[in-house]
Amino acid sequence: MKGMTWGAVAVVLGAFVAQPVEAQQKAVGLTIRGGGFNALTSLNDPGTADFKQVGYNVGGTVGVELNRYVALRGDFTFARNELELNEAATGSNLNRFFYDAALQVQYPAASGWTPYAFVGAGAVTLDPEGSDNAKTKAAGTAGLGLGYTIPGTNLGIGVEGKGWLYDFSELNGDLAAFDKTQFEITWSAGLSYRIPFGAAASM
Repeated sequence: MKGMTWGAVAVVLGAFVAQPVEAQQKAVGLTIRGGGFNALTSLNDPGTADFKQVGYNVGGTVGVELNRYVALRGDFTFARNELELNEAATGSNLNRFFYDAALQVQYPAASGWTPYAFVGAGAVTLDPEGSDNAKTKAAGTAGLGLGYTIPGTNLGIGVEGKGWLYDFSELNGDLAAFDKTQFEITWSAGLSYRIPFGAAASM
């Protein structure tokens, strides 16, 4: 009996995942992703201190498609890399917690590919490793991506590049002397799942 129950659940879930996405106009999308992270700017005018060394990022997105071409998204990203002085590693790592919302424009093609771009705003919490001197700063964000929906399912894969611009200041220790605006980027690959709702789109 228990086996039959789990079998019925599997059939229902399978049917839900496999339903065609082309017939849906609106959806909630869930994405998890991970990849690399680094800054493109220096921490001081001479350019002797920076976070340009490549680190890593992991994060996720919850998005709501308002129609085929416009969506609202909320993101959370954790990123971390190491401070460099005169291009030498220091062993001083900085954790960042980015949280933001953005307006996304996209163009879903019949082939399953969807290029998109987005712009938004939020905040970043800067948390030096081994310190209790975390600071939260306002941040602007923008990015580009390319997603692919697996035919006949609501599952997808994709790649995305995203940047943040924020004021770096008010930290202690190795970072106390720096107060220059930072531009930092992530590049990621991810998995997505789309939950359709609303009326069917006109074909």
